[in-house]
Amino acid sequence: MTEFIRLLLTILLLAVCMPVAAQDVAVAKARLERALHFAELYNWDASRTEFAAAETIFQAAGDERNTLYAKIGRVRSTADQRALPATVAWLTSELEENPLLQHDKQLRLFCLIAKGDIDSEIDAGAMREDWQEVQDLALQLGDKKWQYRSLAQLGIAAFYNGDLATAGKNVATALAAATQAGDVGAQVVFLTALGIGMRESHMNDEANGYFEKALKVASTVEDIGYPVFTKEALLENLIDLKRYNEATQLADEILNRAQRRQHPQAQEIVLTLEAHIAMQRGDTATALQKLQESMALSKSGGFVRDLAEAQGMASDIYRGRGEFAKATEMASLAATATQESGDAWSVPRRLDTVALLNIKLGKYKEADSIFDRASAFVDSLIGNYSSVLQKTAIINASSDLYSHHFALAADQLNDPAKAYTIVEQVRGRVTTDLLMSGAVASPQAKKDQRAISELRLKLAGARSTVDVRRIRDQIFQVEQSQWITPEISILRARSREAVSMDTVLKSLDSSSVILEYVVADPRSYCLVISTAGVHIVPLPRKEVIDSLVGAYLKAVKAKAPARIEGRRLYDALVAPIAEASKRQTLIVIRDGSLYLAPFDAFVDKADHFVVEAHTLIYEPSATSYYLLRSQRRRQPASGHELLAVGGVPYDPAELKQVSVTRGYEPGSLSDLPASKDEVIAAEAAVHGAGDVVLIGTHATESAFKQTAATPFDIMHLAVHGFASSTERNRSALVLLSDPRAGEDGLLQASEIVQLPLHTNLVVLSACDTAVGPVEGEEGIATLSRAFLLAGAGSVVSTLWSIDDTFSLYLMKQFYKHIGAHEPAAIALAAAKRDMLRRFGAAAVPYYWAAYTVEGATAWGKKP
Repeated sequence: MTEFIRLLLTILLLAVCMPVAAQDVAVAKARLERALHFAELYNWDASRTEFAAAETIFQAAGDERNTLYAKIGRVRSTADQRALPATVAWLTSELEENPLLQHDKQLRLFCLIAKGDIDSEIDAGAMREDWQEVQDLALQLGDKKWQYRSLAQLGIAAFYNGDLATAGKNVATALAAATQAGDVGAQVVFLTALGIGMRESHMNDEANGYFEKALKVASTVEDIGYPVFTKEALLENLIDLKRYNEATQLADEILNRAQRRQHPQAQEIVLTLEAHIAMQRGDTATALQKLQESMALSKSGGFVRDLAEAQGMASDIYRGRGEFAKATEMASLAATATQESGDAWSVPRRLDTVALLNIKLGKYKEADSIFDRASAFVDSLIGNYSSVLQKTAIINASSDLYSHHFALAADQLNDPAKAYTIVEQVRGRVTTDLLMSGAVASPQAKKDQRAISELRLKLAGARSTVDVRRIRDQIFQVEQSQWITPEISILRARSREAVSMDTVLKSLDSSSVILEYVVADPRSYCLVISTAGVHIVPLPRKEVIDSLVGAYLKAVKAKAPARIEGRRLYDALVAPIAEASKRQTLIVIRDGSLYLAPFDAFVDKADHFVVEAHTLIYEPSATSYYLLRSQRRRQPASGHELLAVGGVPYDPAELKQVSVTRGYEPGSLSDLPASKDEVIAAEAAVHGAGDVVLIGTHATESAFKQTAATPFDIMHLAVHGFASSTERNRSALVLLSDPRAGEDGLLQASEIVQLPLHTNLVVLSACDTAVGPVEGEEGIATLSRAFLLAGAGSVVSTLWSIDDTFSLYLMKQFYKHIGAHEPAAIALAAAKRDMLRRFGAAAVPYYWAAYTVEGATAWGKKP
């Protein structure tokens, strides 16, 4: 009886359970689909519950395939709650041994995505392999979404390895594809990734724009949830910008959420950032406490890259306390962990810290060796790609390394030859590589620039806020193409040695001296190179020099005589150098704020301007000086002597609208009546049979671009100019628009570098053409530098807004000397002397000192 009852109950139980199990499987599939939906939005909080529930039901139902699918999703969604190396080991084992993952391509794809995400935290090399296989499988499966998503991840892997060109190109391409597909989750992640790239390049204001754009996109889809990745990136950027109150509020918000959700990685990241804020506020005890908590979480979770960050910050605190041995130990651990994580971009910075600490301990040879290792690392990164934008980003981010190493060579090693090698390895590197190798502008870059110009024309006609925002968003999307197809690429980019000091010495004559400045703390330097030898002169610290330059420029722009300020600069920067007073030609290689200072307007001990006894030439580096000097004067194949533009009939209302809609400062941009006379004077002095003069309504951007493709000896532009001290491509010359040709009238730096110039001299008689953002050891990104990169032999440009009337006199005198076959630098110096003699005390520096010459020093009009 008992057995019969047991059998009956079993049959009844099976009859009841069978339809329930089928129903549960349907529910499980729905939950798996929902989990995948959240996962593709990178909302791991929402996906982990769904994956776990689906896994349980599939396992009970004996569905091995979907059980594994859900388990992989659960593991990925809870990755920040477990030890990453162990998680990766399990995923690797499954990929290698599980038959389902050997034959089911869709399942294998999902597993590789999970592994690639986790490897991105601990091993850039493995990450790259993961995402390459994801891309291959996505291509086989025709999965377009994971084709572009894997492309972006490969870009991030390239970023970790220091290949910014590939990184920017991949992520920007993926962003464009995600935007077109309406893939909001990917848009948020890719915008954040681009913002992180900007931040790492010290372009923090631009980075904020990317993060805000990402958060704006995230807010449009509720299922995305809390965008912690973007919030953490924004937090780091706010700290960089020293906006500590905002940063503290955001850190508390992220940390509270991470603790409630049990996210150890988010917790350790925010703890490290909170430690940074505490450090800035002087609370080192709190900072160390938070770092200890962060390092413990990082070690247990296997977050190697984050561990390195915390160790580096701990080293900074110990260094501040004077505990140099402990600081060196932590810095070395941070450098090792950084290299183990595959983050090639950060290795030089870590090594720089270790070297500086060795100097503190008196271990100079060890420090020199570590600096050499870090410099070789940077040099290989620079040489690995051709994009001007990316070369500049690497140099900008690594500039402190070279100034620190230079100081060691100057102060402790007393080795001028080593100091020369250090600074010349990186200074003006982009210009030097271009001179050695040449460059090319891609057709796509030109097409993108035209699209931006056309959109700006539409922006000028926008009549509503909605239209303005829509067009700006379109411009933003097209501007991402600068990552995909940079304006120009250097044809042969590789690691290279600077031109030797002996070679440069042999190229100098007895009347010239090279003054190569290094502006740094706790002191600055001048590397003096002349036929008498090479030595280093110590100078005041960066803060002092910056203050002197600021005071001088304030006086000059107020149209004051500025003799006291000019004398102070002379005493600080020129008087300590004995050779400077004995040589007629001063070849100045500037650094930092010195890019904005006109050396020829400094006042010497005899109360004379430097220009009264010397000719000033500015160069990006000693190497580029030698290369430019070595180039033969180019003979235009066309026989044309001059292309001149001036007398532009500006419409004040249109100029104001242009400045506001494009984000420029709306200054008083009126007609330049003397510019027409200036152009006529230039043509009269040069007077070649093939001269082209664009005056009045003929002075359009399209006409200039078309004509500039023809070789000319000289190009002269007497026009208005906009300067940006923060964004390298925002500076522009203002010509007339040509809507039919799709040109908005703004000839921006990004367009200039694409021009196929074959000209020996460009004269930019416009405001602020030698002003731009200083980009570390690469120099200053200006309109004048853009013309050099485009192929000009030398460029005359201006440091501030110029007076139209005095400019006319100076340019007439300049072309008078050019017509007498004097080299450009000598002709400019002579014209300035002419002005001083003609106007006496009325010729204050504001009217003449703005003009500078950079580039090939020996060029003059051929007799």
